[in-house]
Amino acid sequence: MDLRRDPMAGFAEIVSGVVDTAHRWGRPAVSTVGRVHVKPNATAIIPDSVTFTLDVRHPDPDLCQKLYDTHEAFMREVAKRRNLEISWKIMIDHPACPSDAALVSTLRTAANTQGVPTMLMASGAGHDSQQMAKIARVAMIFVRSKDGRSHTPDEFSSIDDIVAGIEVLAAGLHRLAY
Repeated sequence: MDLRRDPMAGFAEIVSGVVDTAHRWGRPAVSTVGRVHVKPNATAIIPDSVTFTLDVRHPDPDLCQKLYDTHEAFMREVAKRRNLEISWKIMIDHPACPSDAALVSTLRTAANTQGVPTMLMASGAGHDSQQMAKIARVAMIFVRSKDGRSHTPDEFSSIDDIVAGIEVLAAGLHRLAY
């Protein structure tokens, strides 16, 4: 084992490390490995290369940069220790788009009035609100998905949860209008 230069072993250590780091930082820091390409992808063959995506998010720009830097230093350390080459390119880098605090408060009040439980959460996903925030105040209402799955074919929201989201939106708009 000491003679191997195994990018899969390095990848496994990196994935475990970056996910663990985000976990230790706690909410709202997240790090996700979503796509992996192993070449060759065959049994009992040490891969020539492992290519993967790493999505890192934090709503505070300074803390997001610190998380990037922490991951970068860790990945370089793993590669050096395992005698591997590593490189990356940034594919998407959208700055955080905080919701308007007054709108969030209005929507939470509307939800409470409707008897709909709320959870305040940061969303690192790209949304139309990022574009709309350039011209208006924004906030989002998320509807519960089964098992917390979203942006996947497995995503499912019950009619009751969808209706609850509509009721919160309607009550929030009514509060804003009147």
